[in-house]
Amino acid sequence: MNTDQAIVISAPEVEHYHGDVLGIGSHKPRLSWTYSEQPPQGTQVAINLTRRMPGSDPVQQEAEVDAGDNMFLDWPFEPLRSRERALVTLAMLNADGAPLGAPSPERHFDVGLDVTDRIADFVGPSWPEAETDHRHLPLVRAEFELPAAPRSARLYLSALGLVQAEINGARVGSDELTPGWTVYGRRLECWTYDVTEQLSQGANAMGFWLGDGWYRGRLGFDGGMANFYGDRIGMFAQLEVEGEDGSITHIYSNSWDRTWKTTLGPIVCSDLYEGETYDARLEEPGWSSPGFDDSAWRPVAEVSYDPAKIENPQLQAVRMQGRNQPVSITRTGGSGKSSSWLIDFGQNCSQRMRLHMHGLAEGARISIRHAEVLEKDGTLATRTLRRGQEHDQYISNGQDAWWEPRFAMHAFRYASIEGWPGELTAEDIDCRVYHSTMERTGWFDSSNPLLNKLHDNVLWSMRSNFLSIPTDCPQRDERMGWTGDIDLFAPTAAYLYDVQAFLSSWLKDVRIEQEAHGTIPFFVPFVPLGVWAKPSAIAIWGDAAVAVPWTLYMEGGDRHILDESWDLVRGWIDEVRAYLSPDGVWDRRPDYVLGQLGDWLDPTAPPDDPAQAMTQKELVATAYFARSVDYASRIAQALGKPTEAADYRSLHERMVTGYRNRFVVGDGPDMRMTSDTQCAYAISIAFGLFDAEPGLKQAAGQRLAELVRESGGKVSTGFAGTPFVLPALSETGHDAEAYSLLLSTECPSWLYQVKMGATTTWERWDSMQPDGSINPGGMTSFNHYALGSVAEWMHERIGGLRALEPGWSLFEVDPRIGGGLTKASTRHLTPHGMAESSWRLEEDGRVRLRLVVPAGSVARVLIGSPAAPGKRSSKDYPAGTYDLVVER
Repeated sequence: MNTDQAIVISAPEVEHYHGDVLGIGSHKPRLSWTYSEQPPQGTQVAINLTRRMPGSDPVQQEAEVDAGDNMFLDWPFEPLRSRERALVTLAMLNADGAPLGAPSPERHFDVGLDVTDRIADFVGPSWPEAETDHRHLPLVRAEFELPAAPRSARLYLSALGLVQAEINGARVGSDELTPGWTVYGRRLECWTYDVTEQLSQGANAMGFWLGDGWYRGRLGFDGGMANFYGDRIGMFAQLEVEGEDGSITHIYSNSWDRTWKTTLGPIVCSDLYEGETYDARLEEPGWSSPGFDDSAWRPVAEVSYDPAKIENPQLQAVRMQGRNQPVSITRTGGSGKSSSWLIDFGQNCSQRMRLHMHGLAEGARISIRHAEVLEKDGTLATRTLRRGQEHDQYISNGQDAWWEPRFAMHAFRYASIEGWPGELTAEDIDCRVYHSTMERTGWFDSSNPLLNKLHDNVLWSMRSNFLSIPTDCPQRDERMGWTGDIDLFAPTAAYLYDVQAFLSSWLKDVRIEQEAHGTIPFFVPFVPLGVWAKPSAIAIWGDAAVAVPWTLYMEGGDRHILDESWDLVRGWIDEVRAYLSPDGVWDRRPDYVLGQLGDWLDPTAPPDDPAQAMTQKELVATAYFARSVDYASRIAQALGKPTEAADYRSLHERMVTGYRNRFVVGDGPDMRMTSDTQCAYAISIAFGLFDAEPGLKQAAGQRLAELVRESGGKVSTGFAGTPFVLPALSETGHDAEAYSLLLSTECPSWLYQVKMGATTTWERWDSMQPDGSINPGGMTSFNHYALGSVAEWMHERIGGLRALEPGWSLFEVDPRIGGGLTKASTRHLTPHGMAESSWRLEEDGRVRLRLVVPAGSVARVLIGSPAAPGKRSSKDYPAGTYDLVVER
């Protein structure tokens, strides 16, 4: 390699944040970066740091490290201090110390407040409030003087409830639903904002909107629960302003200096699920600007909360991520000054409408309802929303305005508007898409438009449900962090987006709830609801405690995630091993009314009994826990815990033997499992439970293929089996049957949903029935990501990319040509850079493969027919771009 050739080096990433970031929690953040190509031997990277404490001059520092230390490099300088700002650039140096190419772009970040620096108090309403939900929401404000225009300023902001800030009449930042949902009794996130440009010399003002949110709003199904974390909302604001002369001005929210005031605002009530009512007649223009007359406002009251529980967030905020334009606007009734309209946005997702309210008389009311689908008669299908009716109302003050609900979140494709004056046009509507901010990392395309649409639907369901925590659905009165759903979907999620920080944050709360309840609850954060009010250990859902950390490690290669999750992993394994029978089978019924949930939503189950599955629940429970024990052994090995690793390997061996003895009957081609179902064979193969006996594994694969053929290519699995039926078929050389399942358009199937017009993945295979009617069950959603786990097989076996070692340092390239496809491609932004596999089928029957291997990775290309796994070989390719001809 020409050592004088310029190597492009990316801007460093700090921990798992992307881009510039304010208020990180680490004083010694690890750095990572990538290269455009493999650096030559002996090259170094110079890390140039400019660090500055507010009120002080910048300090320049430099460190040189080996070019190969570009993944999670330990901080090579003295620790940063609370509030300290940092600017980092990188430069490649050859063996002689001369530069190799231009420096990287700059990366800016600073450290958030330490616990001893959090001086502000939580403050809120100072009047008696209603004891139930649907309360009238308050505003809070304060004015202050600055001796000069600031050199820099930071606002540290949090809330018990939700908060949105304004300074001098302008909104602060673009974050939504701040501070997000955590187990508030144990931890609460505080967000940092650069507000330098919003402040000026002289008089200034801050104003804050407060909402109930998850803190005291009504959460969950079966009537839900209000005030779960507390019945008093409040906000925390700490403004620190640095003057050009180095002076620091501090403004703290508090109830004692009499400058912080509150009053009832124009949000009459707001519920995350049910919607928001806004009365513009109650607006007070200029309330967040200086000079406003707040003599009628009351002093705030302090709300108690331990500042030691406040944390700097490790995930990035919920923000607007795009817009959806109406594809149709139809008048459904009325005329003139009051008409009704139905709007189709063409896409079901988490979004909110911002409407141009004009031509309204004072006191006129606009009513807005939302739904995922329409009934057969063309009206909004709201039955499936249950209590979460997604109903917004706006009461006009007679003035034109743009309005959007502030503290509610909706998921819908269709919306109706009642009471609208005159014509409704697309110019009156600004529909904004919301989800937590994450970097896109995975793409897929093929010659089959239906498959491409299926993949697009998977993406939309993930986006809709990654809103502060990973929820099961974003629309009805549920929206809980169900552990089983993310157990199954985590590998797909980690391919499509960088979810390292997002899921690591959620895993903190899983551990908190495990400590509190002695097991992994059904959903996290946990709220006692209906029959789910008492947590009990159940397979799949509880196994997320192991599967999710392992997925993050394989995707990102960061052992720190395993170390943080070790107590969580060990707690689950040690709990459940006590429930096993002597042969290692988990057949003890949980202390829970439904027992094990097993292959939940098996398509043969009746609409109102989704736990009634064909596959034995103890078979499913044992298989999933055996997978967890296997992962736990690997996690222990990666963390340098040989004693625990050996213990878990021994437990796994006992479970595998007991599993085969208990659930397998017969030998050779005549073998059958005690549950002769697609689910039973799929999870047995995919979890490696038959790996020690290749003949048994092949016989299981053959029987699975037979069951698929007997079903006419229809899916016969629920939650437990669906993610693994296609991988198990491919693992045993039955790609044709895998394609037949994937490409079926008859219910139940993935493409049936697409043919029925789905724009997201459904909770049930038949959420909508062939005649266009909605499944009559009480639990029906059109936006669940769990069944979208099929995208993992699409990435690995159609596109052909699969990680073999943590962090994609070694990955497999093994596209399975079939299903009538003439081309397919997938790309994945790995920790080392972009990997790509793109193939096309030539007229002469040959397959041409384009392969991109990022610097720091090796690609292992499989050669030979998948139908004869024992005869296949492989060839390794280092970093570079290759055009290959591969055998079918």
